[in-house]
Amino acid sequence: MTKIDAVNRMLRYIGELPIPSDTTIDELPEGHEAVMALTILDETTRELQQERFWFNSTTTSFIPNTDGYISIPFNVLSIQAASGNNKYVMSGNDVYDATNETKIFTDPVSLKILLELDFDDLPDVFRTYVVLQAAKHLHMYLNGDETTQKVLLQELQLQSIKLDRENIRQSAVNFLSGTRLIDRTTNPTTAI
Repeated sequence: MTKIDAVNRMLRYIGELPIPSDTTIDELPEGHEAVMALTILDETTRELQQERFWFNSTTTSFIPNTDGYISIPFNVLSIQAASGNNKYVMSGNDVYDATNETKIFTDPVSLKILLELDFDDLPDVFRTYVVLQAAKHLHMYLNGDETTQKVLLQELQLQSIKLDRENIRQSAVNFLSGTRLIDRTTNPTTAI
């Protein structure tokens, strides 16, 4: 699904005709429904990626430049220490060590990061979820028809379940390791 496909799907929910696939949305007049849909789609894409998913989170090592600063790429949404007790935060485009109160580093730093990916680079299951969320927002702003809103919410719930299942599958989650459930099965006690 391309951005034009996404915008056209959003337009259908507000009862508007789709735009041709060769249309450049940026050339449409301001206030056009497709322009509003694209703006909402871009905002929703960024907002939803602020959650940790299998496709936008990774651990990587950052090396300080010659001045000792570690610059963060523009598409990084958040950072966290990969291990240890240090607390790192983003300060502008640089990493700030809140534990030691400095921006100057002498050694590489391993960080867990959340990335903002382009719409076209998102997995299909997440892309559909984003489009449905964006369509819900567009519909609330421009239409508000309760019947369509209910249909949208139903589709959104189903897509959310698909997304959760895929996130669990891709993350290889083991619900038994590291829980108290193991203790209960190996050393049962009465629950009186």
